[in-house]
Amino acid sequence: MKNQVQLISYVDRLSGGGMRELKALLDGPLQGLFGGAHLLPFFYPIDGADAGFDPIDHTQVDPRLGDWSDVRALSQSVEIMGDVIVNHVSSQSPQFKDYEAKGAASAYAGLFLTHASVFPQGATQQDLLAIYRPRPGLPFTVATLATGERELLWTTFTPQQLDIDVHHPQGQAYLHNILDTFAANGIRMVRLDAVGYAIKRAGRNCFMMPETFEFIAEFAAAARARHIEVLVEVHAYYRRQIEIAAKVDWVYDFALPPLVLHALFFAQSGPLKRWVAVRPNNACLLYTSRCV
Repeated sequence: MKNQVQLISYVDRLSGGGMRELKALLDGPLQGLFGGAHLLPFFYPIDGADAGFDPIDHTQVDPRLGDWSDVRALSQSVEIMGDVIVNHVSSQSPQFKDYEAKGAASAYAGLFLTHASVFPQGATQQDLLAIYRPRPGLPFTVATLATGERELLWTTFTPQQLDIDVHHPQGQAYLHNILDTFAANGIRMVRLDAVGYAIKRAGRNCFMMPETFEFIAEFAAAARARHIEVLVEVHAYYRRQIEIAAKVDWVYDFALPPLVLHALFFAQSGPLKRWVAVRPNNACLLYTSRCV
């Protein structure tokens, strides 16, 4: 990542069009302003259940925005970062549709994380209450397959976002295929979305555990082998963020903007100075078009 201002935006919301329109904007009125551009989910489809963070096909550019040749062309103008949604896949994905139709006989049966795979001996009330989830209720959805089988699938966010088993060979293949596609098309940095929830263990809170850091390290090694840097997005207490930063390539600096505003509005520099003194060197700020 260049030590310059980085743009973060949905392609269509900033450009009013697709990849070509964004390239024209960055080559024209905005030329030289940004060292890189984080393109928020541009995969098919961009208008799913969670604004693109539930791709049906993580390796396909939404045709309304262009195709991979347009991404490669854009990468000649500015460094590009893309999201790798490591925790889940869409319930409309071809992988799940195959599993839904064939059940245990599906080649993708191991891709999806089930209640039983985490709790093979069953879960106690204490086990379930220990799980941290950013939504009300428990993170499970009942799926009735065409074979008549019923499975309790892990769904951290919504029933349309099915958690994957990142350690299963199918989960590994799924994620590595995304990295291969990105590397072949000019993307040189990725943000790990929802990575804090990627690992589940019985009796634990299933959020940013030591095993999660091990997974991040494994994924980052696979990315670096493809000449891709990794940014980890984790919303946490600032002291926790410092701990996380020591174990990853890049993190966001969520504390600096409000502290700058506090210093300006209240003419008090103390809190800002204290943060600067302990701020991780690998913390980055990104300008977002969603704020304008």
